[in-house]
Amino acid sequence: MTDTHDKRTAGGGFKPAPIPKNETDRLRELSTLGLTEFDRNDPDLDDIIRIARAVTDAPIAIINIMDRPEQHMLRSCGLPNLAPGKDLTEDLLCQFVLAYGDVLVIEDMLADERTRHHPFVDPPSSLRFYAGAPLVSSSGYIVGTLCVMARESKTLDTRAIDALRRLASQAIRVLQGGRPRDIEDVVAPSKQKADGRGRFHSQASVLFTDFVGFTRHTEELEPAELLAVLSRNFGAFDKICERFGLKPIKTIGDSYMAVAGIPAAIADHARNAVAAGLAIRDYIAAENLARIALAEPAWEIRIGVHSGPAIAGSLGEHGIDIWGDTVNVASRMESAGEAGRVNVSEATLTLLGSAETEERGSLPVKNKPPVHMYFINQLN
Repeated sequence: MTDTHDKRTAGGGFKPAPIPKNETDRLRELSTLGLTEFDRNDPDLDDIIRIARAVTDAPIAIINIMDRPEQHMLRSCGLPNLAPGKDLTEDLLCQFVLAYGDVLVIEDMLADERTRHHPFVDPPSSLRFYAGAPLVSSSGYIVGTLCVMARESKTLDTRAIDALRRLASQAIRVLQGGRPRDIEDVVAPSKQKADGRGRFHSQASVLFTDFVGFTRHTEELEPAELLAVLSRNFGAFDKICERFGLKPIKTIGDSYMAVAGIPAAIADHARNAVAAGLAIRDYIAAENLARIALAEPAWEIRIGVHSGPAIAGSLGEHGIDIWGDTVNVASRMESAGEAGRVNVSEATLTLLGSAETEERGSLPVKNKPPVHMYFINQLN
């Protein structure tokens, strides 16, 4: 196997990714599933890494199980001199996917501070490009990666990134004892529905709205009138969400929450969620013109969107609920925004395609590291 550990300690420049806070529970999940003993000759895994190479146009593809202290390589393609085996987890690139929690794309390893001192950028490997998608168990723990690499720097478009996510979902399905869905599900919407146990979805976009100065409205309006205005607005939001394929989740006081990509996966979840946010913005702006004409107070609204993995569970006749870090960050996008604006994270922006934006830089959010944010003015 490689001598990465010796090179790292000798050079002193490469720093491993931080260990996740839930590492003890994650390793317990890994042990329960027994994934390190999985049949390394499973033909379904061969199909998955073959397709991963094709959709990303990368010559190297690997499926790894992220145990600690060792990473177990289950299948590889494009590395003829490297047989499946083990390496120290802290020495390898996939550790950054474990810390990041989503698809990680490093277009040029020499230009990225996380990897510029990694031994893999030196001969004989001379790697420049890396992309890794987390393998997330049905309980929501990252247990491994599906990664692709190349010896030249490159970029991935949003379709390729989404396909890599879907292939990772296929891989974990195989590893947990199921069969992969039809290959067209890699690039086409899934018809999976949430159930009572909760189901992991590799990618979705969560929308939050909140009325600014709601306390003032509670002081100025009679309770019946206040509820009537909220009901009318939320009813309009429901219709907007239906138009753009979002699932309304719940209202909490004057806050409204919806999701695109759950329970049925769709490739354009981020664009649909932002389009719904812009439509809600425009609806409220039109309502305010009418209210001002009637000498009534305006209702200002903040809107936030974030994209990433989430877990959905059925509430029976009450619909579904979703939870996970993506939901929390989406809520922070709303609270860190401004009235009349749609505020999105960089994770959402990368999935949008063409849009008219205003970059806001990295801003602090409650209980989270700073997040790079953008106002979306319109979709092109």
